[in-house]
Amino acid sequence: MDENTKKTQKKRERRKEARPAEIIAAAIDLWKVRGFAATRLEDVAAGAGVAKGTIYRYFSSKESLFEAAVEARIVRNIDQADQSAELFGGTTEEALLTFFEKVRREMVEGGSFIFLKVLISEGHRFPELVERYEATVLRRGFEVVRRILLRGVERGELKPEAAEFDPRLVVAPAMMLSLWGTVFPGVGTPDAHQLLRQNVALLIGSLGVE
Repeated sequence: MDENTKKTQKKRERRKEARPAEIIAAAIDLWKVRGFAATRLEDVAAGAGVAKGTIYRYFSSKESLFEAAVEARIVRNIDQADQSAELFGGTTEEALLTFFEKVRREMVEGGSFIFLKVLISEGHRFPELVERYEATVLRRGFEVVRRILLRGVERGELKPEAAEFDPRLVVAPAMMLSLWGTVFPGVGTPDAHQLLRQNVALLIGSLGVE
């Protein structure tokens, strides 16, 4: 095999590895405009610049494509945030701020609010997607917050009752930001960074050891 052939083969291999991400990106762009149900796999293929059959090499259905998109855009970030929280050497307040900053960047700047938009508007038609999102995203996110609070109790930074604090209350403002951008786009959009910092300040003020 000559050098030019090797280069061409490597280029094709790199291109093949990038295709799932390109297909996911094309799907997300279409879901933002058309919604989930109205977006056909043919449309996604055209947006990604591939044949429809190529999509089936990576995703068995439109639902599996949605789940893969959630995995790529949100779940991996939650797992990274979880690992960072385990190794974090700062205070509980700083750990929470770091976690919420990751959430803010992905949901607000990264455009992952589209998943909630789909689930809110079309979840009644695709209950399996709602169940999957709850299991892979919400539960994992709640568990990360719960461990951060437990660590705060163990280190004497938070009151003992923080160990039983419902993590859904902690992440509620982050969820509200996503919902606000979905339901009221461009209407009095809150300052996400400031709102999350205020939320953490209230939490520490309530549960922190004086």
